[in-house]
Amino acid sequence: MAQQTVTRFTESLDLFAHAEEVIAGGSQTMSKRPSAYAYGAYPIYASRAAGSHIWDIDGNKYIDFVNALGPIVLGYCYPEVDAAIAAQLEKGIIYGLLSPLEAAAADSVIDAVPCAEMVRFLKGGAEANNAAARIARAYTRREIILNTGYRGWSDGWNTSRNDGGIPAAFASAVQQFRFNDLDHLAELFRAHDGNVAAVSLDAASLGKEPEPGYLQDLNDLAHSHGALVIYDEIVTGFRLAMGGAQEFYGVTPDLATFAKAMANGMPLAAVAGRKEVMKAADNCIISITYGGEALSLAAGVATMNILRSHDVHDHLHRTGESLRAGINRAAANAGVALEAYGLAPIGGERFLDAKDAEEEGLMWHFLLAGCAQRGVLLRRGGVNFITYSHTEADVAQAVAAIEDALHELRRVREAGGLASAVSATAEPHTDITRTL
Repeated sequence: MAQQTVTRFTESLDLFAHAEEVIAGGSQTMSKRPSAYAYGAYPIYASRAAGSHIWDIDGNKYIDFVNALGPIVLGYCYPEVDAAIAAQLEKGIIYGLLSPLEAAAADSVIDAVPCAEMVRFLKGGAEANNAAARIARAYTRREIILNTGYRGWSDGWNTSRNDGGIPAAFASAVQQFRFNDLDHLAELFRAHDGNVAAVSLDAASLGKEPEPGYLQDLNDLAHSHGALVIYDEIVTGFRLAMGGAQEFYGVTPDLATFAKAMANGMPLAAVAGRKEVMKAADNCIISITYGGEALSLAAGVATMNILRSHDVHDHLHRTGESLRAGINRAAANAGVALEAYGLAPIGGERFLDAKDAEEEGLMWHFLLAGCAQRGVLLRRGGVNFITYSHTEADVAQAVAAIEDALHELRRVREAGGLASAVSATAEPHTDITRTL
């Protein structure tokens, strides 16, 4: 049985009540809002983190598989990365002149990524995807992008999920296609013949792995129509392999975007690609004040050096596979239809027998709350981000906590008390179906 921790969330809940009064939405990132986890029975604010662990402001310690939604790949406060940041801090954060680190970081990306012959740096994944779209349109002199998947919050990528703030005039610029469905993509090419600038996709994501031959066939189809291929490697880059999904699957796009793992938590993103294509950015307005911010570039160089010189990726795959096998074993032992699935460094879980979305939300709330009570943090239906600092002992403790929580979930569910058990801990306005 997993040892329970003493959990109390008084300070977290009080602080978030204030945050809702002064911050629109209560947080800066939708996927970090308390309603996306187990509001009322799950920590909200962190006080510090180190290695594979995080501490909340109420004094509780956890093994963390959320890892800032992906930026932490080596572990929190990784010594060599922190040392590089500290050394640069003594020299300055940002200048009116260029930093030599811009070229050094670009060299690091080019050395690692198959498609990268030139690079531009930004701060987040949404910015990188915006830059890639602009470069593709400038290079091809075409407007339409065929896309599958999420590309960040900006107007240009979200016309199919308009939240009320996106001009309807943007709707035709991005057309959605079905992943692993080459016929659907070909149909869209025919419908927009001669006006498709690029095809944009995650080569792989949680629950969406490419069928054999799909990525190369997609490349061939796009190029036959004069369009570029853009891989969004925000999640897979520097994590699935040193060169990302394109190295892992052996298919090279024209452009690719990166963020998250490339600087172990510092805000750094990039668009990279073939020199001929990237040169189109020379005259594009892709320019941010903080593009040359040196602390993040120093962290990026240090992170990429460690990824290249250590057995990080073997560790991520090995540890992720161990966690996946352990969770599946725990679910079988507990008699709960929970499946751990996906690529090892970015795997997740899903309930297989929930009768509807409401019950699934209740089950997730109960499981996340039970794991937090036992000192383990997971995401609701989301990715487990494995880091180089996670140990087999961490995995064993996490699996034991999950199994305990699943045994309890089965008992409560079979007794018909799941809804009342959740309502006893949930905040009144918890959205139990939320899976962002």
